[in-house]
Parts: sequence; structure tokens; C-alpha cells
Amino acid sequence: MTRGVWGAMTLVLLNLVDGVFTHLFLSAGVAEELNPLMRLAYQGGPGWFFLCKVLAVGAAALILQRHAAQVVLARRALAGGLALYGGVCVMHLCLLARWVGGGA
Repeated sequence: MTRGVWGAMTLVLLNLVDGVFTHLFLSAGVAEELNPLMRLAYQGGPGWFFLCKVLAVGAAALILQRHAAQVVLARRALAGGLALYGGVCVMHLCLLARWVGGGA
């Protein structure tokens, strides 16, 4: 598999991890969804929320992966998405640690 495929798969996986943490924190009432579109999707229920997340990020990852071998901007956008979702997952882990420690 090429780096673009691995990058796209990792991006989708990090998106799912973000979704699981977001759902956990929202259902526990210790956080709020900051993305207005995902907040609206979550109001429709967790299933709708996950469907929207998977479709949006999955489609973007597929498009970027298909062009990553030839287009520098696609590679950079894929790398940027990985960095963004990696940072979001670290933020979720920090919130989890605070919550478990009683500080959230």
C-alpha cells in the first residue's frame, strides 16, 4: 500500500476515535461539540452524528488519497488532516485524564 492509502486510512481511524470520545463526553455532559455542523448532526442522534462524520471525512480522505501521488497539495492536505485529528485525539486524552481524575 502507498503512503497515501495509509494516510487516508489513518485519517478515517482518527476521525472515528474523535467521534467515540466526542460521543462519550457529550453523553456524560462534560463537554460540548464545537463544530456547528457536527453539533447539528448530534442533535439528530449519535447514529446520525457518526454517519455524517464517516461520510464527510471518508469522502475527503478518499479524494485526497486518489490524488496524493501526483498533487503536492493533496499530500499536504492529507498530512494537515492527520495533524489536526492527531491533535484533537490528544486533546480528548487530556480531557479524559482530567475527567477521570475528577477535574473536568
